[in-house]
Amino acid sequence: MSKFTAITALILGAALALFAVENQELVTLHFLWFTARALPMSLALLAAVVLGLLAGLLLALPGRLTAGRREKRLRRNVGRLEAQATPITTSAPTLGATHATRIEGVPPRRARPQVLGRLLGKK
Repeated sequence: MSKFTAITALILGAALALFAVENQELVTLHFLWFTARALPMSLALLAAVVLGLLAGLLLALPGRLTAGRREKRLRRNVGRLEAQATPITTSAPTLGATHATRIEGVPPRRARPQVLGRLLGKK
């Protein structure tokens, strides 16, 4: 856990605790057929936070499972491709300097700044 995350969690936890201490009056909650009477507001808030956390975790679970499977498949593919690439790189002939220095249609290196200057409108 990074320092920023730890500090942020600490600040939010302290704010939640302060809110719970200052809001001890009793409230009545109604949700569909469920009614909770004479419930401290801090307990209602804690229940809402826990339910929100659980809902977020459940909503994120399918994406995390899919990402894990995709990562496993990609790692397997990388291993297979690396195994195929090793014989190719060891058996490939090396190119001499004459093959790499002159490519037809490409001006030599010393002419490139002049060509670039003409393209940009500089004389």
